[in-house]
Amino acid sequence: MASVPKLSSVFTWILYFIPVYIFILEPILRPIFPDKTEPSEVTTWESEVLLDDWEETKPALNLEDDSFISPEDDVPINCPGEAPGYKLHLLSRTPLIMYIENFVSDEEADHLVDISLNKYSPSIVYDGVTERVDPSKRLSDRALLDRDDTVRCLEERARAFQGWRPHLYIERMWAQRYNASGHYRHHYDWVGSLAHGGDRLSTFMVYLGADCVGGGTNFPRLRMPPGEQWCQFLECEPEGQPAQEGITFKPIKGNAIFWENLRPDGTGYPETWHAAFPVSEGTKVGLNIWSWYQPPRRMSQKGT
Repeated sequence: MASVPKLSSVFTWILYFIPVYIFILEPILRPIFPDKTEPSEVTTWESEVLLDDWEETKPALNLEDDSFISPEDDVPINCPGEAPGYKLHLLSRTPLIMYIENFVSDEEADHLVDISLNKYSPSIVYDGVTERVDPSKRLSDRALLDRDDTVRCLEERARAFQGWRPHLYIERMWAQRYNASGHYRHHYDWVGSLAHGGDRLSTFMVYLGADCVGGGTNFPRLRMPPGEQWCQFLECEPEGQPAQEGITFKPIKGNAIFWENLRPDGTGYPETWHAAFPVSEGTKVGLNIWSWYQPPRRMSQKGT
């Protein structure tokens, strides 16, 4: 009858085997049996939002559809009336929210307003299934802008601002016009669809025209930052007046608000819940620059 090895002998074999495997066997076996879970070479942010074991399906968005995305091409960029530079103010790190002074020049803003005329139609709301006109939630008009030199320049400005991230696409730009009583109730720009193909990573809210009373952009889940300097951009309540909910940006021609909609894991930031407060008098014209992020899909390893 074979004798059972002593426990001390078993431990000795294990101690010898571990370095043999690590330094000899594992390097030999690695090329023969590669690790299929090894991550691909993507950027840090991108690798965090890619979902494992995606099925090989058609993407949620056809990136060659130029009715939605402004494709990058070889057309030379000419920027008539471009401002010499803009000034940044950091409002929040998480989520990233920045206020941008002079993001567009007066000449650019006036040009974009001019090319939007005679193109306006009632703005729609999207409930995840259908699009409809609902003045109780959104009362404004919108106009799809032609991709002329000024618009192309702004597309590139938005890409450069975000570091030319891979798989980030600038959507076609829409001018938004709010007349008296015009408003847009609280909503998100993201829809939680990244796991199904793509979503809006970021938003630029640009003020092209601010000849109005009211019409501020409200973020009820953000806190008022310290410092009286912010009162030139945010509505600050006079002493003795009731505090407003969150913060409200004043419409100022040429300035913009930039914010990121998605966390690194692809879920949306609840702090980006925002609204366009009603215009009391006059007209406000805004410009939405949305960045659509659509990561590459991984082929399913099932059945292999």
